[in-house]
Amino acid sequence: MPALSPSDRRSSRGISPVVGVSLLVVIVVLLAAMVGVMVMGFEDVLSEPQPQVSFDVAYHPDGPGNGANGAYINITHEFGSIEDGSQVFVADDANNRIAWEDVWTGGETVGPAGEYAHIDGAGSDSALRPICEAGQHYRVVIEHEDGSSSVLVDYEIPTDPTSTSAAC
Repeated sequence: MPALSPSDRRSSRGISPVVGVSLLVVIVVLLAAMVGVMVMGFEDVLSEPQPQVSFDVAYHPDGPGNGANGAYINITHEFGSIEDGSQVFVADDANNRIAWEDVWTGGETVGPAGEYAHIDGAGSDSALRPICEAGQHYRVVIEHEDGSSSVLVDYEIPTDPTSTSAAC
């Protein structure tokens, strides 16, 4: 094999870096295009994330201190924050509902720990059915701006109440 002259060696070495840089640019452009297509393609699939909140439900079957309204539940906000009480609803199993902010113990925001909704189907929450028997369901639901909704609490009355409202 004939020996290469110094000028031949330089010319063959110069091609390698140019090819390497060109391939790197092509790979970066293709990756950017793929990421762009993926982001645009998933735009319709993305939805409002479920809020990170916790509620506790306390059932009072004998209705202590609730007058003639009978059994009740207190749905207490334990942690997390939902700013707008007009987007959070308490609903019963007959699809009656009331906004959190419209329950007399609720507020414009669902936020501070310890805030609760007193549900007995009378007074400010008379849109809901009173607690008359075991098996009734009450839910806390948030409605997102995109029209979707998420159930935050689904509570089933575990036993028949010992004190019922006259509406039962």
